[in-house]
Amino acid sequence: MELSESDIARFWAKVDKRGPDECWEWKAASNGLGYGRLRMPNQCPRPYYYAHRISWRIHRGPIPGKMNVCHRCDNPRCVNPAHLFLGTFRENHIDKIRKGRGARGERLPWAKLSEGDVRVIRRVYRVGKHPQRAIAEQYGVTQSAISAVIRNKSWRWVK
Repeated sequence: MELSESDIARFWAKVDKRGPDECWEWKAASNGLGYGRLRMPNQCPRPYYYAHRISWRIHRGPIPGKMNVCHRCDNPRCVNPAHLFLGTFRENHIDKIRKGRGARGERLPWAKLSEGDVRVIRRVYRVGKHPQRAIAEQYGVTQSAISAVIRNKSWRWVK
């Protein structure tokens, strides 16, 4: 993708550029996750590009194939090149998990347990009167799911 002077001017017209250490907020259209988008009608194969990727191109040059432009600040509207870094999909995913931004536990749409359920399950099992299969049946999950909860293999952040 080659950026013309008019493309770059359109980009800057949509940025709230603040201090060098602050997020430079994208003020225009964004996708459902908050990432800024800029319409680039003369570009192929697609007419829309992410604003943070355009910022990278303006400030640092081409983006190597299959690389993501990631945010250190975790602000999807930020286009400050000092807040951006290149990473693979896997590296970006690991960064997200390390920063606690990944959905887990009851925030997952398929979760059958809540954090409160996990605390009760561990307490009930510690008392020793209920086998794992009985607890699993009560909560509508498998015995192996209960085993993972009890052994802190799943839901390990719940104390």
